[in-house]
Amino acid sequence: MKKIYFSLITLLFITSLFGQTNEQLKILDKYYQKTLDEWHIPGMAIAITNGDSIIFSKGYGYANLDNKTKVDGNTLFAIASNSKAFTATSIGQLVEAKKISFSDNVIDYLPYYKLYNDYTTQNETIEDLISHRNGLVTFSGDLLWYATTKTPEEIIAAQQYLKPKYDFRTRFGYSNIGFLSAGMVIEKVTGTTWANYISTHFLKPLKMDRTLTSINQIKNTKNIATPYFYENGKHYALDWVNWDNIAPAGALISSVNDYSKWLQLNLNKGTLNGKTYYNNKTYNKLTTPHVNLNVGNNSEKVHFKAYGLGWAVQDYQGFKIIGHGGGYDGMISKSTFVPEKNLGIIILTNSLSWAPGALMNKTLDVILANKTDGKDWSENYLKYKIKQDSTTAIKSTKNESLRGKLNSKQLENKAYVGTFTDKIYGDVIVSISNGKLFFKMIDTPIYKAELNHWNYNIFTFRFDKNLSSLPEGKLWFDLNKNGEIEKLHIDVPNPDFFFTEFEFVKQK
Repeated sequence: MKKIYFSLITLLFITSLFGQTNEQLKILDKYYQKTLDEWHIPGMAIAITNGDSIIFSKGYGYANLDNKTKVDGNTLFAIASNSKAFTATSIGQLVEAKKISFSDNVIDYLPYYKLYNDYTTQNETIEDLISHRNGLVTFSGDLLWYATTKTPEEIIAAQQYLKPKYDFRTRFGYSNIGFLSAGMVIEKVTGTTWANYISTHFLKPLKMDRTLTSINQIKNTKNIATPYFYENGKHYALDWVNWDNIAPAGALISSVNDYSKWLQLNLNKGTLNGKTYYNNKTYNKLTTPHVNLNVGNNSEKVHFKAYGLGWAVQDYQGFKIIGHGGGYDGMISKSTFVPEKNLGIIILTNSLSWAPGALMNKTLDVILANKTDGKDWSENYLKYKIKQDSTTAIKSTKNESLRGKLNSKQLENKAYVGTFTDKIYGDVIVSISNGKLFFKMIDTPIYKAELNHWNYNIFTFRFDKNLSSLPEGKLWFDLNKNGEIEKLHIDVPNPDFFFTEFEFVKQK
């Protein structure tokens, strides 16, 4: 009787637990759709998993607006920087195999590896690479790789000219080139490509059969989301950009159903379905804070934020939260797992918006704290975004109203023509076609545009909207004391790519 009674109580507890979870999922399902509509997101997919099974997986909206193809749990999106955990975990595997050490100097594996001074070049370790603490500011040098024809070796070697913002190992500065370098260490040690290593050691054994390592594999694959950005009430489809030259930092393309298997592996601390991929020591190393981040003023009682190795770490609702974000032009993603609650969440979208962060916070509020009527993160984020956009629009209107009024004087078009070279990036060419000025960044084929005179030797431009979501930018020329063109500068207001890191000098 005691056994029957105990079994009955257990059954009632499980029923109650799953009943509550189902109610939570219904609330979240409605919230996900609401957020999709509020942010004008074409399509997204969300999955929630525990350590061995997916408890929620659903697609919302469209993978492609023109074809009206709907998103489902198998639709592929760029997961971008969520790829970094695969690279860091691969490093962990090689450490376990005693092929490398986290404390090994990078220069010992990559002779072409250089930074801004000899000390940092000689002393930066593999651990420094995958914890973003080499002294450079976040995203420094990203224009060296994004959509360029540069090789990984050329990208890594060119970073020696990037100027540091912090002292070595004192501050966090998110570096995609750092993770590229870690990937090249993997290739050097294993004698195989990063893509092949990731496929062999993770994707194939985990049966992540739809996860791709390059956009070159898209043409042979179905159910692919199209990247979009939303501007002035219209969606613009973007072409997929090849990230092979930065693959270890963000090349993976996956679905929520596939990525859930990766979350399950991490929830189980390296062992899944009887196979051990990495040990508990490696798990602790990857998910332990290595660089502290600013918490700031917040009402969510977040006590710490940090970066581990390939994973961001913080507390939220009283639990340790591990995760990462990913940004690809036209796609934003967010992944999180909560070991104490055996919970994993992956959000993939084909839009540029803050919505994934809002959706993640709401999901954690509901599941971890049962705050079903709590804070509306989407609404709050959207209000802030609208306010920010309004301020930007006012500045833009004011700026445009000054066109030609500050100093309408300019040189003849032919005076601007020439090749301009920056020691970090390479060449920019200014030319004339049908009486109009054009420029192109030689190593980045998608970055070319017509120049429209603004004032004096300052011009405005906008890259092709089918190739880039970047807003209008400015290009201006410096003159020497003889009134001749000497230098060229480019600036495009955006949070990711720092055109002002370059100074292009005219070649004679």
